[in-house]
Amino acid sequence: MLPVSLNIISKIKIGTENYFPKIGYHVSLICLEDLPESDQKKILNFAKKYPVNIKEITPIYRLVTEDIHRSIIVRVRLHGLKKLLSAVNHHFGYFFVYPPTHITLFTLKDQYGIGVNSGSEYRQLTSQINQKDSLKLAKSFKLI
Repeated sequence: MLPVSLNIISKIKIGTENYFPKIGYHVSLICLEDLPESDQKKILNFAKKYPVNIKEITPIYRLVTEDIHRSIIVRVRLHGLKKLLSAVNHHFGYFFVYPPTHITLFTLKDQYGIGVNSGSEYRQLTSQINQKDSLKLAKSFKLI
C-alpha cells in the first residue's frame, strides 16, 4: 500500500448523487489478503527495498459499483511498481500482475472504498464518468 495525502473538497455531486471524501487515501500495490499471514509479513518487509511513487494522476475517473456501494476512483501511473512486482515474483515464486492502479477519492455517505485489484474486477465493477463530471472531479482534489 502506498499512502497518499490529498487536499480534497468536502462533498461533490456526480450525476444525481452526493459523494463524500473517503477517509484515508492510498494506492494498493499488491493484493496479499489471500496469502498466509507469515507470507504477507515477509513480502511487506521485502518490498521496503523497492520504492514506489506516483508518477502521474491521470484524467481517468471511474464509478465503482458493487451491490448498493458506490465510489469514485482516479487512475494513477506509478514509478517502481513493475520492478517491485518482478522482484517479489522472482524471490517468492508468486505471479502477481500489475493491478489497475488508482486512488479512491469519494464514496457515498457512510460507505467505504470497493476493492478493484485486478483487470477483471476493473472491467466488471467500474464504468466511465462523463466528461463534465470528470472535469469537476479534476478540480476537486490536489496531491500534497
